[in-house]
Amino acid sequence: MDFTPAVVEASAPTRVDLAGGTLDLWPIYLFHPGAITVNVAIDRRASCRAETGNQGVQIESKDTLARTEGRDLAEVFAQGTLLLPAFILRALGIETGIRLTLHSRVPAGSGLGGSSALAVAIAAAAAAAVGRPLPSDELWPLVRDAEAQAIGVPTGVQDYLAAIHGGVIAVHLEPGRLRVERLATDPTRVEECLVVVDAGATRFSGVNNWDVFKAQVDASEPVRRHLAEIAAAARQLRGHLVEQRYAEVAGALAAEWAARQQLAPGVTTPEIDRIAEIAAAAGCAAKVGGAGGGGMVCVWAPLGRRESVSRALREAGFGLPGFRLDLRGLDVERLD
Repeated sequence: MDFTPAVVEASAPTRVDLAGGTLDLWPIYLFHPGAITVNVAIDRRASCRAETGNQGVQIESKDTLARTEGRDLAEVFAQGTLLLPAFILRALGIETGIRLTLHSRVPAGSGLGGSSALAVAIAAAAAAAVGRPLPSDELWPLVRDAEAQAIGVPTGVQDYLAAIHGGVIAVHLEPGRLRVERLATDPTRVEECLVVVDAGATRFSGVNNWDVFKAQVDASEPVRRHLAEIAAAARQLRGHLVEQRYAEVAGALAAEWAARQQLAPGVTTPEIDRIAEIAAAAGCAAKVGGAGGGGMVCVWAPLGRRESVSRALREAGFGLPGFRLDLRGLDVERLD
């Protein structure tokens, strides 16, 4: 492994998940043949700067102002701070001699896959800095496992794949492999139909995902039925996008949300319900981002309705963070 001093910066997009989330947790999708997730990468990117050739390990988050350092990873782990990058470094076999500086344009608990995008950026930057860049089929399993170690519950995969590939994608969750399909749809039209709404509360997605995971493995008939409904809605939504029937996407998204609300008690909140009501009254549809419980809500506004639903949401006191679709995916640049 090359430890010649190097400086590498990597950034990756976050995502808005339209349908099929939670199914991307192994082994849930194995029980639902044809399971897919559909998501859209957005330019609220997460980034990491990796510098080698220094002494010890230093990790700093510009967002949370958290910082940890030690002579090696063992000392960093002992402090119990910024564990996600520490687990990634360990998976890469980097025990010392590196500095990481982290930054994300989405807050923790947003439901936009911020921690996963950051994990992709960390792994890509650190691996490139030590002279061992990772292909995408090795990158996403590494960060998936590191994030699961850091948060203590299983993690899905759609966030990592959106961060790596960008654009509008469907992740086909097939036994023995995951297949990423860049959808043959018009990104501009998709962007014109999307509104992201801040529900005003952050959440930890692992709690809801773990509840659903346990219920699926315990053969809960209602949960399995609702997951099957989510899988069907995701396939339908993908078809609408590919066939460019953008007005019909709202119906599939609404069906996904109706089933998702039944998965666990903590999926929705009064604020999320209010956003969904406003969207429906304007001829649109809404669903929470990620596993639910707070964070950002995705609204699909058929053409001609985005302005009116945005105005109604603002008048109700909700914030609408700006964004653009991101077609770049993971970007890695060596600066030294």
